[in-house]
Amino acid sequence: MSLEPTLRSELSDERPLLNGERSLKSRIKAKWYRLDRVSRVVFSLFALTISGIIVARVMIEIFDPLDLWNGPRVTIPPRVDDGNDTAHTDKERRTAVRSAMRHAWEGYHQHAFGHDELLPVSNKSNDKWGGWGVTLIDALDTLYIMELYDEFDQGVTHAVNVDFAKAKKGYTTPFFEMIIRSLAGLLTAYEMSLDRRLLDKAEQVGNVLLPAFNTSSGIPYPRVDVNTGQAVPASRVCLAEAGTVQLEYWKLSELTGNPVYHNAAQRVVDILDETEKPYPGLYPIWIDIESGNLTSGQITFGGQGDSWYEYMLKQYIFSHKKNDQYRRMYVESIDSMKEKMVKRSVFDPQMYYVGDLDSAAKRFSPKFQHLTCFVPGMLALGSKVLDRPDDLELAKNLTYTCFQMYNQTVTGLGPEYVLFRDDQDKGLTKTNHDDDFAVVSLGKAPDLEKADGYYLGYDKSYILRPETVESLMILYRITGDKVYKEWGWQIFLALEKWTKTNSAYSAYRDVTSTKRSSMLMDSMESFFLAETLKYLYLLFSPADYYSLDEYVFNTEAHPFKLLRH
Repeated sequence: MSLEPTLRSELSDERPLLNGERSLKSRIKAKWYRLDRVSRVVFSLFALTISGIIVARVMIEIFDPLDLWNGPRVTIPPRVDDGNDTAHTDKERRTAVRSAMRHAWEGYHQHAFGHDELLPVSNKSNDKWGGWGVTLIDALDTLYIMELYDEFDQGVTHAVNVDFAKAKKGYTTPFFEMIIRSLAGLLTAYEMSLDRRLLDKAEQVGNVLLPAFNTSSGIPYPRVDVNTGQAVPASRVCLAEAGTVQLEYWKLSELTGNPVYHNAAQRVVDILDETEKPYPGLYPIWIDIESGNLTSGQITFGGQGDSWYEYMLKQYIFSHKKNDQYRRMYVESIDSMKEKMVKRSVFDPQMYYVGDLDSAAKRFSPKFQHLTCFVPGMLALGSKVLDRPDDLELAKNLTYTCFQMYNQTVTGLGPEYVLFRDDQDKGLTKTNHDDDFAVVSLGKAPDLEKADGYYLGYDKSYILRPETVESLMILYRITGDKVYKEWGWQIFLALEKWTKTNSAYSAYRDVTSTKRSSMLMDSMESFFLAETLKYLYLLFSPADYYSLDEYVFNTEAHPFKLLRH
């Protein structure tokens, strides 16, 4: 008698699932072989197609920075990892930024209080701005915004006793820099605290710098000797220096009731509105003071030109959209910029940048400055105020480029500028870096350039600049896209890891080097406290906290309440 039936019966009792599986497989196999060859081929191709789609979808989720399925998206590689990234909520991140501000202020208070700048490595000080205590004044409204009221009171107690009609012997005060830092810092501190002493000091600053306008044309001189009460004669002034004092003097006129300040600054706008330009809305950076004519220099949204364009939009907002001159001039400039100065990386089609033009607006320079990274924030703000949706899309693309300037370095810090190739595969020669228009054929690109989308120039320093985080704050508030918060947090962690010293934060010499001790430059500009940390704090704050609908930020990040009347 065979044992096979008995054994099968026992296995059936003990493992019914296995037999069920075999039975199902057998039935499927039988049905498969009943199909003709053509049907089996069609079915196989269908199954392979579905499998391929599933695999592709998973791969896109992991690797595709463009996210072809769901629209623009950027993956965020964990570039910075110091083992302490435990802050996940906005409140925790605000607290971390606030602690950074307190750390920098305490170092300044201990080692450099009353002086212009702290040297954050040697713990010494300098008076490079004439001895007005510029870091202190520039930081006042940041302290107030972060609710560091004891520190704010420390600063006010000192500021109200400064004689702004004096500077260190032999020093001539830079007109533009002290308007955007000192005058604006005092004005916003007054608007926040309503301490009348601060307005009195702001008026003193406005008065001692007003002689800059004593020229035949009304275009201001770039420096003033406050000790003698006279401007320093000069033949020319750059566009940003002449055209980025209007908001501050307008606010001073509003608060004091004295129109002389606004009238003097507005005359500059009127002159530049009427002057001949090489292309509509685009201004070479040098202005002849005697004639008021644009003379020479590149056309740029970077250094020496940048904030002029910003102030056209911001004066329009400040006036509650009542002054159409500013709107018209801004729109004309942005339309021409988009036509003549915006390009895409030949290696990364998602990476847009704003280059420079020569003074005739004919030759293009594929150089993108960190300073120019304020542009996406400006465009996003303009898109909201003026209903220009295309500007917002460009703002997103430019912000991506600015973030990648940080994200693609080993330190997570962004360099002073990067260089691209233009559409004809040309770029700037690296051996003639002082000439913005030495455009040459570059030849074969190295793998690193292809990977990054650009190549690095000579200046790889990061001097604690705020422009990228400024744009991140504005882009988040206008779009609500949380990716901008993540990018900002990554930049903040890089600041903590590479630039923090025992007393404050230091500029970094080469963002491609991890030799931290030799890279710290022993310098902390006042704009780090006035702008960089302030914009990071506001990035993680509710959108109605110092709302973009109620305030306009000057080019040094000092928030002015919109014009009252």
